[in-house]
Amino acid sequence: MEFTEFMNDVLYIILTMLLPIIAGYTVNLLKSSIRNSNLIANTIQNEALAQTIENALSDVMDAVLYVNQIYVDSLKASGRFDETAQKEAFRLAYTEALNLISDETKKIIEQLYGSFDKWLKLKIESSVGIARQQERT
Repeated sequence: MEFTEFMNDVLYIILTMLLPIIAGYTVNLLKSSIRNSNLIANTIQNEALAQTIENALSDVMDAVLYVNQIYVDSLKASGRFDETAQKEAFRLAYTEALNLISDETKKIIEQLYGSFDKWLKLKIESSVGIARQQERT
């Protein structure tokens, strides 16, 4: 047997043994890369959803503050802010928030929370409470 044949046989044996190990390592590396890319995609998606909700909450607060400024403050100053005026203020804030929040955001909120209407009513009430606290301080 010549030296070159011997080296070919040795290389064949080595490659035969190493190839499955290298292939396994490569497959694991690819799987890991895929998991990481999915994790990054999920993180980006979650951040986008959080930003969407944050923007919607800001729109609700803007609507409440707007109604306070143009409607509630003057009625309170004149002593005419009764239950009927309170209901009207809520309706105005609700309408204004509906106009500010995009249709796409409404759909996202509905998917996340079940009912956009209930979510919006709750957030308006919460925003009114926050606005009252800010007025006191």
